[in-house]
Amino acid sequence: MNDRFFDLPEEKREQMLNGALHVFAKYDYKKASMEGIAAAAGVSKALLFHYFENKRGLYLFAYSYSVELFLKEMRAMQDDSETDYFRMIENSQRCKMTILAKHPDIMLFMMNAYYEESPDVKNDIDRSFATVLENSSCRFLERADRSRLKDGVSAEKLLNIILWMSEGYMRTRTPEQLSDLNKLNDEYLEHIEMLRRQVYKPEYL
Repeated sequence: MNDRFFDLPEEKREQMLNGALHVFAKYDYKKASMEGIAAAAGVSKALLFHYFENKRGLYLFAYSYSVELFLKEMRAMQDDSETDYFRMIENSQRCKMTILAKHPDIMLFMMNAYYEESPDVKNDIDRSFATVLENSSCRFLERADRSRLKDGVSAEKLLNIILWMSEGYMRTRTPEQLSDLNKLNDEYLEHIEMLRRQVYKPEYL
């Protein structure tokens, strides 16, 4: 991208970025168009190409921006004093839903990006997600209280199970189900609670 983008007034930068986020939140990479983004942003298509060269450049910039904002807001909202394994997961979900309400295009875009299959951007998105997941998993496991888990239950393996469950849960939802994220979140937490009852020592239930 053209670094002179950052020399633009903040209002102009946000205008272009918000237009991109709005379109990428609605369509996958292939269906999203620079024409549509330009229309949503209220700028010319030529201006977008001037600063981002092509759709791929704009997409990856918008994704990087979204991830940074998401992580910043998660850090600001999360209770670092909480150490209960499952309350930490529940708190994280509440934070995500708050960010979704505040920045719906960003959260929907990140969800679309996670399932993106276009070879133009898939490898970049996969690498970014893997790095974020590894870092967040390490921080989670460092803080999580393992003493409440039944003997023989590995905190690391349990986290893997939760991540795999989350992946499978999202991938098996219909488009109609994915449209109601509040209901989706409630159902997900019901599954988390079921798992908690299986792996916690009786005195902590």
